[in-house]
Amino acid sequence: MRETRWAVAQVTLVGERQATVGREFVYRGPQPGCRECKVKGACLNQRVGRRYRVLRVRDVTHVCLLNEEQARVVEVGEAPPALSLPVRAAVEGSIVAYDGVVCAHAACPNFRLCHPVGIEPGMRLRVESVGPELECPLGYGLAQARTTHAD
Repeated sequence: MRETRWAVAQVTLVGERQATVGREFVYRGPQPGCRECKVKGACLNQRVGRRYRVLRVRDVTHVCLLNEEQARVVEVGEAPPALSLPVRAAVEGSIVAYDGVVCAHAACPNFRLCHPVGIEPGMRLRVESVGPELECPLGYGLAQARTTHAD
């Protein structure tokens, strides 16, 4: 029997223009303008460097000193992007420390998979599913994978 996992949504604030279901962002941490904010505790509650997806937009807004616009309350969940892994490490259910791929071939159709935004070298990831093997112009044996954070 497979274990059921429930994703817990976090409540945070994003700029009015970013408050769209499905929108993704990487949390970069507090900015100097956040020090004076009265709702910073609700806004600055993600993990630095992690990628998040807006799951639900609420009807509550607050003044945002940083964005010079309204900030809207949203529910977010972690959203690691699809990425490439060495074929030997791309095993469903395994936990891997992400190494990344050393490549500067920006025109490669796999470039975004090999350089995923919000995933840093050393992050521990659980492989949720493995997709097709990728054609790499440098000859690396890579497969597309979907992951979640393992910590």
